[in-house]
Amino acid sequence: MLGHSGSSTDEYALGALKGDKVQVELFVMSRCPDAIKVETVFNSVVRELYPILDIQLNFIAKPNPNATYGAECKHGDDECRGNIDELCALAHGGDLPLFWRFLNCLNSHSGDIGSDPDLSLKCASSAGLDTEAFINCALQVEGRELFRQSVENAQFAGVNTSATVFIDGHLRCVEDGGWRECPGGHSASDFIRDICAAYKGSRSRPSICAEYPPVV
Repeated sequence: MLGHSGSSTDEYALGALKGDKVQVELFVMSRCPDAIKVETVFNSVVRELYPILDIQLNFIAKPNPNATYGAECKHGDDECRGNIDELCALAHGGDLPLFWRFLNCLNSHSGDIGSDPDLSLKCASSAGLDTEAFINCALQVEGRELFRQSVENAQFAGVNTSATVFIDGHLRCVEDGGWRECPGGHSASDFIRDICAAYKGSRSRPSICAEYPPVV
């Protein structure tokens, strides 16, 4: 879904630590159907590859210090609230599968994201998150700071379309009412193949990577 205008880019790097994981960046909006579609595709990606995945959420919004949450979100303040909740869940999820359970819970009630004050807490509890840490983040300055940094990341990258996927610092795919700019395909297995290929860490490769031997 097209967001606010900005400069476009094919490649960029945020300078995040690589470590033993492959960085996957999702440029999204919490109430955007295109974002939810991409996140649904990533269900099996996360399930199979979470030990080598570092997923970062970068939310597309227009900074505005006078706005309720410090930015204007395309789908209103409810979306900004949902964005903050997702960032806090990711920051305090403990591990990626727990966060992804939280995200799936939210997405299954997409019309209530950010507008139902009980939904995020219910999803945090059912996913097994530390609910106290989650609430403290979501309702205090930490959540707004995470949101501010997330919006800055998207602007720095020149990305203004939800949903856009970067893998290992490179544009990989865009879903905007239809898939585009996805030269390697856009199925879960396509993303698994490319993440396995990008992995250079010292951990044992997930077993599914054996189905995608490195190209020599």
